[in-house]
Amino acid sequence: MNPIRLSDLAFTIEAVIDEAFGQRALWVVAETSDIKNYPDRGYCFLTLIEREAGRETLAKLDACIWRKHHHTIRDFESETGVAFARNIQLLLLVSVGFSPVYGLRVEILKIDPSYTLGNLERERQAVLDKLVQDHPDRVWLEAGQYITANQLLPRPTVIQRLALISAPGSDGWRDFRHELTQNAYGYAFQVDEYLTQVQGTGAERAICGQLERIQQSEIPYDAVVIVRGGGSQLDFGSFDTFLMGYTVAGFTIPILAGIGHERNVSLTDMLCHESVKTPTKAAAFLIDHNRQFEESCLQLRDRIGMATRDAMQTAREKLDSETERLRFVMHNYFRDRHTDLTEKAVTLRHLDPANVLRRGYALLLQEGRILTSVAAVKPDKTLQVQLRDGTITVISQGVGESVASA
Repeated sequence: MNPIRLSDLAFTIEAVIDEAFGQRALWVVAETSDIKNYPDRGYCFLTLIEREAGRETLAKLDACIWRKHHHTIRDFESETGVAFARNIQLLLLVSVGFSPVYGLRVEILKIDPSYTLGNLERERQAVLDKLVQDHPDRVWLEAGQYITANQLLPRPTVIQRLALISAPGSDGWRDFRHELTQNAYGYAFQVDEYLTQVQGTGAERAICGQLERIQQSEIPYDAVVIVRGGGSQLDFGSFDTFLMGYTVAGFTIPILAGIGHERNVSLTDMLCHESVKTPTKAAAFLIDHNRQFEESCLQLRDRIGMATRDAMQTAREKLDSETERLRFVMHNYFRDRHTDLTEKAVTLRHLDPANVLRRGYALLLQEGRILTSVAAVKPDKTLQVQLRDGTITVISQGVGESVASA
């Protein structure tokens, strides 16, 4: 046996690796693990691994990011909204080298953000496709849009009784409660809290467990509100799972999501009744919803008041018109009656016996009764003849004959 020096072996490995890779960079797909990032110093150490479907590790290599390429971490997080953390599958541009002193060195030169975004979108689409295929009563496609049973639930005219799902004492919980209670209109809301974790491993089961509690309570909530503060894309993984999508899409109470994700839309956002970006905006949405109802009531009140005033004005004008018409009719009526009475008075004056006697007529009375017929005159009776200026007495002797006496 002729042993060789360790340095000779190391130099040989260095030469082989240098010949195989040289200064060439390679694109590699790998999953991150054991990250030790030192942004203040400008370098990062991590382990790259490849797993089989059964999660068995097929390969593992140590890697690093040096100062001149450390900005690629910030660039990746800025473009994807995903925190550079462990257990993310990435597409990396790497160079491979070997140092006789420090050993094999895999240096990361660049991280492709489009690969990560594409993976997230493919995973989300796979969940959507499975929901549509296996549960068409909860999620279905209509004119290219995903429609859910929860979206089609009628929204109460006024939303007052709420079930709130949030992490206890979190910024999202605090922002939502503050905005809701300090609203400018003094609206009162009754909020029952169902506090639980909303991110990390098992968060989707915890959230869905609270939704099941709400369902089983049989309390007639107007809406369920799910809120959490901001965070990276990975922090929102629980809102992109099949379990969350299935539960939210078919839930029998309208769900409002304000999960603090400004960058992308999660499956929960897509499938719930209404989605806003932040917990503060979720509270503002509820306040604005109730304000719209109040404004419609105020507008209706104003319309009723205006209609009442118009009706009163119309009635007043009609009453004035009818009063004037009645006054005119009564004036004409009384004028005509006055004319009739005047004419009748003239006629009566003409028919007054005194006036008749002045015209040369006389009244013949027998036993105080006016005689109008010869047949009524009895013989040998005293009759009175009334003239204009006095009365004379006569005795009847027969029809057509009379004898006057002084």
